Amino acid sequence: MGILPGVLLSVAFLQPPVRQPETMTKAVVRLTGPGIKPGSPAALPKTIYRAGPHYARIEDPPNAREGIRKLTIIAEPDAYSINLIDRKGTHAIDRSGPDDVHLPVVFDPTRKLKTLNHLEFGDELAFFEKAGAAKTSGPIVNNQSTAAYRLPEEQGSATLIVKSGSETPIRLSWQTNDGTYTYEYFRYEKLPFNAALFAKPSGVVYRDILPDPNSPTQ
Repeated sequence: MGILPGVLLSVAFLQPPVRQPETMTKAVVRLTGPGIKPGSPAALPKTIYRAGPHYARIEDPPNAREGIRKLTIIAEPDAYSINLIDRKGTHAIDRSGPDDVHLPVVFDPTRKLKTLNHLEFGDELAFFEKAGAAKTSGPIVNNQSTAAYRLPEEQGSATLIVKSGSETPIRLSWQTNDGTYTYEYFRYEKLPFNAALFAKPSGVVYRDILPDPNSPTQ
C-alpha cells in the first residue's frame, strides 16, 4: 500500500528508573484512506494514551474474524502485547540505549515522507508549528471555528485541523501517491496520570521475549 498510517507503533525505551508524569493525553481516533475498508478493524476507532516520554497504551478495536483484540502497554523498560480475547500475551524488557517512546502517526518504510516520519500522537500541533506549517482559518466543524495548519511534503501536503484557540486536533490528513489518509479525532484530552492504565494486566498468560544475545547493546 506504499506509505501507511503508523498503526504499527514504533517504540523505543529508556533504562529505569522512570519518574511518573503528572498528566497523560488520551486520544480516540479513526482512520480512513486507500485500501482501508469501511467497517473493517483497521477502520474502527482506537484509543491511544501517552504519558510523558516513557509511557504509552494502545487499545486496538476487536477483530472477530482473527479472534484478536490487541492491547499494547509500554511502561519503560517493560512492554506488554496482549490479546484480550484469549488472555495471552508477551512481555519484553528493553535493555537498549537511552531513547524515548515513539507513537508515529505515519508508518513509512520507504522514508519518502521525510518530515512526517517524525509526527507523533500526543504532539500533533507542536510538530506542525515546529515544522513551519502555514496557519489559516479552517472549516466550520460542529458549528465551531477551527484553525488549519498545512505542511508541504514530497507527495503532497499534510493538514492538521484544530479547534480555534486550543491544541485539540479534530482531523489530521496527509497525501500520498496512493491517495489521502485521514485520522478523525473523536476525543483528545489531557487527564491526570493514571498508573493503573500502564500496569501489567493480571489474568494473562505471558510469554517472555528474551533479549538477543548477539545484540551489541546487551
